[in-house]
Amino acid sequence: MRRTNRTTEHELDNLNAGPENPDASVSVAFPEGGREAWTSLLGSALIMFPSFGFQTASTSISPKKNLILSNKTPVGTVQDYISTHQLSNYSVSDVSWITAVLCFLTLFLGIQVGPLFDRYGPRILLLCGSLASVASYLLLAQCTQYWHFMLCLGILSGISSAVVTTVAISVLSHWFYRRRALASGICMAGSSAGGAIIPLVLRKLFAEYGWTWAIRTIAFMALACYSLGIILVKGRLPTGTHSRATIDFRAFKAPRLFFLAVAVFAFEFIIFGCAALLPTYVRYTGLNLDVQFYSLTVLNGMSLFGRILPGFAADQIGRFNILLSLAVVTLLVMATVWIPFGSNSEATLYAVVAIFGFGSGGWISLAPVCAGQLCRTEEYGRFYGTIYCIAAFGVLLTVPIGGELLQSTTPQTLVGFYSVILLIGLTSVVLSRWALLDWNWKWKVKV
Repeated sequence: MRRTNRTTEHELDNLNAGPENPDASVSVAFPEGGREAWTSLLGSALIMFPSFGFQTASTSISPKKNLILSNKTPVGTVQDYISTHQLSNYSVSDVSWITAVLCFLTLFLGIQVGPLFDRYGPRILLLCGSLASVASYLLLAQCTQYWHFMLCLGILSGISSAVVTTVAISVLSHWFYRRRALASGICMAGSSAGGAIIPLVLRKLFAEYGWTWAIRTIAFMALACYSLGIILVKGRLPTGTHSRATIDFRAFKAPRLFFLAVAVFAFEFIIFGCAALLPTYVRYTGLNLDVQFYSLTVLNGMSLFGRILPGFAADQIGRFNILLSLAVVTLLVMATVWIPFGSNSEATLYAVVAIFGFGSGGWISLAPVCAGQLCRTEEYGRFYGTIYCIAAFGVLLTVPIGGELLQSTTPQTLVGFYSVILLIGLTSVVLSRWALLDWNWKWKVKV
């Protein structure tokens, strides 16, 4: 089927499948629910809990050494702990590169995992990825040197996370079509739950049992989640296809895809940067040190709701429409409340962090679904991989850049910087939606 020159309102409203709705004839074959579909979704969420959840608990960093917390008040984040203990002789920037590599590999290697999923299905990949992930935690518990942490936390954990998270997200496409935004949001909510709960667990374990047994406990927790996930997750479509792992930069010739890629880069840059630097931001504002820990809990807790509720609304109103609304509200709050007042009181900071967490949770769950509307189903893996390979470099660079900016300027400057990046992302979403409508802007179209 060739793409028509005009994208009609009816086509956009029909199944939200894509501009020319190429999959309308097969959409009826998707279960959209049922025991196996929902149990697979539950398994995917369980897999996301220790994988992406642990990444969230790993990326928050300490500022200058004269602001480091004492051993009796651990923050509950891995990077903060190692920067004040095993790697206390290294700079903040040096330590931040470890978790930057972790997050980069998780996104960048997804394009390689997709074809393996098409060929072998979810079970064998989840088994291998889960064993590698648990092994990385157990080895991490024994790390003492910088290169130990880079190999275990940065590289091995990054590779294993790329496998399990890509499979957990990809298997949803076997079961959901009309309700894919909701399914994606519920799956990604598992990572938000992990990001909220794992730091709480680590904070207590670091104080009572120390590094080794704290990380081993996380390993056992991960093993339980992965085991249940492997049992519950089930593929539905035939395997054995030989799709290629391809990064197709020609996709960017289409304005709708180019602008969405810019938006995803901006969103990932902001999300990972804010999550990593929020504790450091709190310390520089002079607020109570407990705020540094609980602000992360608020951020990830609200992100959980932000990944589920907008997904439900997006399937009814339009994925681009909800994504655009979330970006507008979040930018307004950052620019009008967070920058001028966020460092003045704990209540204000909690409020803006909660709104930011809700909005950014929606970005994470909706951006991949929006990408699926911009191309044919058979092109989705290629275009999704291309977009997120580009976004991976934003994840790699955001913490070093943001950390340097925070230490050399002021907390307000950092939030202002991220607000500018969000404005770029918002503008790109507008342009992508506009291009999808053949440059004929319509406010009420479900897109």
